[in-house]
Amino acid sequence: MRKVAFQLVLAVATVALALPMMAKDTKPANSEKAKSATLTIDAPVKFGSTTLKPGTYKVVIDNDKATIENGKTVVASAPGRWEDRKQKADSTGFETTNGQVDDVFLHGDSGVFVLNGGQVSQK
Repeated sequence: MRKVAFQLVLAVATVALALPMMAKDTKPANSEKAKSATLTIDAPVKFGSTTLKPGTYKVVIDNDKATIENGKTVVASAPGRWEDRKQKADSTGFETTNGQVDDVFLHGDSGVFVLNGGQVSQK
């Protein structure tokens, strides 16, 4: 009887330890760690619906949203999507059309974050 009880406890413990390994990953397939970089703006530009003054900001891109931070304060945000490019960017920056930011590229990354409504340019 003692041997059966021990085997039962051992089986339950094995199942309990195996459950986390069998659980599905709850992250979306396109979920990546947020990327951030320092961004210097030399002239006023429109990022989403916000006009940014010249200065140094932090850009944070997390899945389908880019935010611009000044210190710890979010000053602008815009939705968008990642698009792959053939070459990695040589620097961090952005491209504009008529003063509106179309896309943001990060140094060493072959992906470009295209803001919704942005004009896509090939690099």
